[in-house]
Amino acid sequence: MMKKFLAALTTLLSILAFYEVVVNPLHGIIKFIICAVLLFLCGMSLQKLLNLNGEKGLLILSTERGKKSLDRIARWNPGFWRDIATFGMVMGFGASSAILFKQIPKRTFNISMLVLMLSTLFVLPSVLPVAREIIQLPATLYGVQAAVASQPSVVGMLLYYGVFFSILIGGFSLSGVISFAGYGLIILYSILMKLLSLAGSSAGNAGALNAITPGAMPIIPGINLPFVEGVLSLAVLLFFHEVLHGILARVEKIRVKNSGLVLFGFLPIGAFVEPDEKQLQKSDPEKQKNVLAAGSSANLIISMIFFVLFLIYYLTIFTSNPPPASFFKEYVMIYNTVPGYPAYGILKNGMIMEEWNGVQIRSLDNFSKISSLTKPDHNVTIKTDSGVFSIRADKNGKIGISVLAFTNSTASGWIKEISSMPGNWWIGFFYNFIGLTFVLNFLVGSVNLLPIPPFDGYRILALVIKSDKILKVLAFLMFFFFFVNLLPWAWQ
Repeated sequence: MMKKFLAALTTLLSILAFYEVVVNPLHGIIKFIICAVLLFLCGMSLQKLLNLNGEKGLLILSTERGKKSLDRIARWNPGFWRDIATFGMVMGFGASSAILFKQIPKRTFNISMLVLMLSTLFVLPSVLPVAREIIQLPATLYGVQAAVASQPSVVGMLLYYGVFFSILIGGFSLSGVISFAGYGLIILYSILMKLLSLAGSSAGNAGALNAITPGAMPIIPGINLPFVEGVLSLAVLLFFHEVLHGILARVEKIRVKNSGLVLFGFLPIGAFVEPDEKQLQKSDPEKQKNVLAAGSSANLIISMIFFVLFLIYYLTIFTSNPPPASFFKEYVMIYNTVPGYPAYGILKNGMIMEEWNGVQIRSLDNFSKISSLTKPDHNVTIKTDSGVFSIRADKNGKIGISVLAFTNSTASGWIKEISSMPGNWWIGFFYNFIGLTFVLNFLVGSVNLLPIPPFDGYRILALVIKSDKILKVLAFLMFFFFFVNLLPWAWQ
């Protein structure tokens, strides 16, 4: 009894300490480290007090309950569940799935390809904007777009069009590979330009890394996700992902050992339905593919459902509570200064441009018109949110800055404003929950289909590609580019 009391007290104190760290204005990386240590200590304490399975702060809570329910659901309509798994394979591998997976029913393939095309046109373009508003993405707004825009136009064009067409040809798996590799190459190119600049080469660019942001990041409730909404969204994601794995395992007559949750301290970070791995590996490859693809199928379907719910909720809120026209204001921000030009070393990335020679800057078009009037070798007085600067333009009337337009007056900002009114807390809560559930299910469902060990996409490809050498090279390249996408954290 005493141990249970101490475990409850430990959990409560850990939650309070976690909350204090989250609301503290510390750097995100410092918050992450402190929270990780806190959760580790909480997990180790709970493991010892309650004699739970796990290690290094990770707790595994498993049960055999629910196995009869899985059997009952699996028997309801095995053909339907196999079609759901097939849907995931087509979403993951696009038109190529007709070649890779030869037993795909034509009708299911056609419907899945139609959904893939519609998702590419309507769902995919909404993922990053919604994620940007709810998830605290690294660096400046539109950082990735700015990084791409700062590269040679051919590179940017190949990246954008390559990803678009690769979705139809190779699904989210191929497009994910191209995205990781493409942005990784941009990062490597920018690092090379920086190194050449440091070496004194005229071919280099000292500001090459200024607009580069990380291409990958951890997603943690309380750190870069709203805590309560983040936990609930992850719970929905994990529940449907693992339950579909279990249902397809039973459809294919593969035994399910148990199911449960994985906690890091008090924080749920995973769920599992554990099929008998030995039986799974000995079963027919088509059965294995169905079981492996089921989780991503569930996430992508849930994502589309919540995408529709998000649109309905968004339109309902903004129709009943329209923001005034004055709420939306455009800002012009510096995202790069060019070495060798007058502004280099004076103006800094992230500064907001307010006035140019006494004329107020209201938009990007407005800025372009004002700055184009600058005369060669004349002083320019620039007012920013960090102060006023006087810079002499060069012989071409340029000072050497790259700018982009953004607005702090986003939909999320208006939601926060009306949510702060008495009795309106639920507006922001459901906006975050529905939006996060849409975005996280889409991202996890897509990323899980990438050919990276131990993701399901890699295991599915391993059933098709029989060459271990090719698989090892593919795995190495994916790990390499994943690491490269993380490199910008070193200078953020």
